[in-house]
Amino acid sequence: MTLAMQRLYVEALRQGARTREELTGAVDLPPSVTAQAFERLLALGVLEPRNDRSDVYDQRLLNVAEARAVAPLRKALHDVERRMDTVTEEFGALREAHEAAGEEHRPDRMFEVDARDINPMLEETAKECRTEVLTAQPGGPRPVDVLSQAQDRDIAMLERGVAMRTIYQHSARFSPATEAYAARLGEAGAEVRTLDILFPRLIVFDRRVAFIPASGAGALCIRHAGVVSFLVSVFEMAWQAASPFASAYESRREGFVVSDVQQAISRLLLVEEKDAAIARRLGISERSCRQHVSKLMAQLGARNRTHLGFLLARESNGENPDLLT
Repeated sequence: MTLAMQRLYVEALRQGARTREELTGAVDLPPSVTAQAFERLLALGVLEPRNDRSDVYDQRLLNVAEARAVAPLRKALHDVERRMDTVTEEFGALREAHEAAGEEHRPDRMFEVDARDINPMLEETAKECRTEVLTAQPGGPRPVDVLSQAQDRDIAMLERGVAMRTIYQHSARFSPATEAYAARLGEAGAEVRTLDILFPRLIVFDRRVAFIPASGAGALCIRHAGVVSFLVSVFEMAWQAASPFASAYESRREGFVVSDVQQAISRLLLVEEKDAAIARRLGISERSCRQHVSKLMAQLGARNRTHLGFLLARESNGENPDLLT
């Protein structure tokens, strides 16, 4: 595009005032590219129609065209920067009043965030984070677009010395995108582990601000010190039980992930009949869940699902505790 603009502009300098067809026809480029370049030169004010003949275009002095095009943009940028400074200053003053109001007058110790405001709030809180971020991400593999969006934010925190610990579910090990993301974070200094069953999503910044799911698609932002401390202790217990993230190949070779998942399914089968609900708890597909159930049936010699439930209940009562522990 830029090359086409240059060639078309040079042709206008050589030929002087010419029609659009004369100018574009003299440039040996695809018509669509030449047409786009011509329209762009018009938009920049480098070419303009003559007053006496609107079908004839003449070139304007480059310095004049540049001044006319750039000056409004500079002014708009200056206005935006000035408004941003003003708004930042106003919020700073309000924040001082907010902090001075005392705990009993502060409504933001726990409040719901609308779905459309979650990412902006996470971005701002991440920028303010200075020491540590703890994250629990249930549900198995994460969407590629979500990982891409989170990576820049996470890497920026790690590069300024923020410690980061993240827990996924075991099934995330078998997602190439999640595996690559975990490897990238690990290279930058983060620690990533996985667990068979995980509580709902949790993000804690500096042990000061926590985000958990709310009703619907929103989130609950928590700044209450006692509640945040409780959530951190829940994370720490899960962290101690979790295993360091490993590649899909290593996980299959070591075998313990599959064993953990089957043990979790064994426990869940005692309280949940539907494969879909069990699969959601473990962050795996319903098909994978059914395959694990089939292996358990073969392992225990169960004739059907009802018989499997009976055998698992018997195991849970202590006749063969190894299966469920």
